[in-house]
Amino acid sequence: MSYFSKLISFNTYEGHDSNFHYDYNANSGGGQAFLGGSFNGYEGKLHSGKDLEGKTASFVFRFHDASGFEHHVDLGSDELAKMDVIPRGAGSQNMKLSLEKKKRPSLLFPALLMLPRTCGRNMAESLKKSPLTLENYWLRSMWLDVEIVDNDSVRFIPKDYVFEGGCTKKKGVSDGKTVIGEPVFFSLDYELRANDILRAASHSSKLPNNIAAIVQHFKHLLLGDEAFSYSKCDQMVEELMAEMANHYPELYSGISDPLPTLMRLADCSACKSRPKAKVKIIDMPRNYIFFGAPGTGKSYTLNKLAAGTDGEPGLFAKDHVTRVTFHPDYSYSQFVGCFKPYSEPGTKEISYKFVEGPFLKTYLEAIAHPYENYVLLIEEINRANPAAVFGDVFQLLDRDRDGNSVYPVATSKEMAIRIGDFFDKLKNKDAVKNAIERYYDPDLDFDAFCEMSREGLCLPPNMYIWATMNSADQGVFPMDTAFKRRWDFRYMGINEGADADIDGVKLSDIEVPCGKLTVKWNDLRVAINDFLLSDNIHVNEDKLLGPFFISPESLDPKTFTQVFMNKVLLYLYEDAGKTKRSKLFRSDLKTYSQVCKAFKEEGAAIFGAGFPKLEYCPEPETDTANDPQE
Repeated sequence: MSYFSKLISFNTYEGHDSNFHYDYNANSGGGQAFLGGSFNGYEGKLHSGKDLEGKTASFVFRFHDASGFEHHVDLGSDELAKMDVIPRGAGSQNMKLSLEKKKRPSLLFPALLMLPRTCGRNMAESLKKSPLTLENYWLRSMWLDVEIVDNDSVRFIPKDYVFEGGCTKKKGVSDGKTVIGEPVFFSLDYELRANDILRAASHSSKLPNNIAAIVQHFKHLLLGDEAFSYSKCDQMVEELMAEMANHYPELYSGISDPLPTLMRLADCSACKSRPKAKVKIIDMPRNYIFFGAPGTGKSYTLNKLAAGTDGEPGLFAKDHVTRVTFHPDYSYSQFVGCFKPYSEPGTKEISYKFVEGPFLKTYLEAIAHPYENYVLLIEEINRANPAAVFGDVFQLLDRDRDGNSVYPVATSKEMAIRIGDFFDKLKNKDAVKNAIERYYDPDLDFDAFCEMSREGLCLPPNMYIWATMNSADQGVFPMDTAFKRRWDFRYMGINEGADADIDGVKLSDIEVPCGKLTVKWNDLRVAINDFLLSDNIHVNEDKLLGPFFISPESLDPKTFTQVFMNKVLLYLYEDAGKTKRSKLFRSDLKTYSQVCKAFKEEGAAIFGAGFPKLEYCPEPETDTANDPQE
């Protein structure tokens, strides 16, 4: 298992207002730990590193465990990990960390996370080695949260960890500074790594005593039961690697990352009935959120990908697509399942039974049909409280490379009974039984598989969860970091869906009435957006109009004017341009009703000064050949 993913650049903080960061230059003589960017201070104001001059800085490792609980490990409990913030040079406004007689962060964090010693300022001996093996990588950059403790001290809390490798110094050069090779950058999934250390510790009884004791120490360290000591951690990592190489030479080389081998030795697989990924893989993330401004076509795109259109198949069979829309009152019991009153068809007797929600329904179909793919589409995922709706099953969203849940979730007694009933009543039980026994484990019979399924939930690789999210909507619920990190996100640009094909016609070519004239809907929409972005109005991008802000069915010339007034004009008047009405609309239009009345007659002339000039569609020519007056 790799905990690293490749990046194009180490500048992960670029483009953010709060972009405070640590940058370790391993090639600058003894190595320099630079600080840069701005951070949020009191009253939401941005501060520069200059405001930290003279303070003593320490680092805090922050992560969420499998239950979503946040832990903090204070590295500043070790004097070697406390560094002064000083100017980079005499009179400089730029800051750096003083590393004299200290251990640099590029050594501290790897020691804490059971990684092999990094190469520091020394370059790789050979570029033929993997950048992620011993002596060929180091912690290059961290994007930081800043917590000012008092007048004398400050704590830095990394939001990411970017490692660099792939370079060496050319031998035989007198100054020793000539570097060859291209740098490569990797992001460390630090939360997954921390949780895997905890999981390995929970199974350490299967390990030799000396190895188990070391793993237990790191568990206590991460949970705050032990104070951090760099020297002790560094020594323990070295001992761990040596002991593992001595005990398991056929499995572990003694120089690479020890954790993947530890996980294998401790048998930390989340579920023994894990699929072997024989299902046809869909080259898309399994947990996927499409987000963007209202009307950008998120639902249209997601539905087209999943279920297809009348003339084009989707990635899933249509009966393998389950759709649900979140709303403020939506709950875990509706999403996963709960006990409900129930009466059998044709009877008047009412009893209670566990009724599965869309999540459990999709899950059961997916595990019972391992050669077929299933998807659960969630519309408006942040219109409900995602953490509350997902509850404990959010833990299942952590997936391994094959798409299986890393951490299983125990089932309640009622849910276990429902899962058992589901398998008992399968229409084509023999076919499903044969598929399961071939697919999961040749030595695992159907009854044993059903028993495992009743004991715990573990998402299979053929179950996908895709969602849409409008970050600009009022009344939406925020997502915490632990929830968001389990998803892949795709941003839908404001114009991305403009050329969507609607029944053989491009959305951008559909013509609509605008007062007494006719204009292409997309031209009118773009003109409004440009006006909203102008210096006079200046609204955020997530308040702009996407091409699907008005549904394609409502672009009918017979109904468009009324729909435009009800949706677009009301949105502009009461939401996007509420504080800029005097500039957004013509000065003589004082009320919403006046704006609507004027639009019927004058079209885009209702907007204020500076509204872009529209290119109207030519009026259709009148056929006068049969006119009796001619």
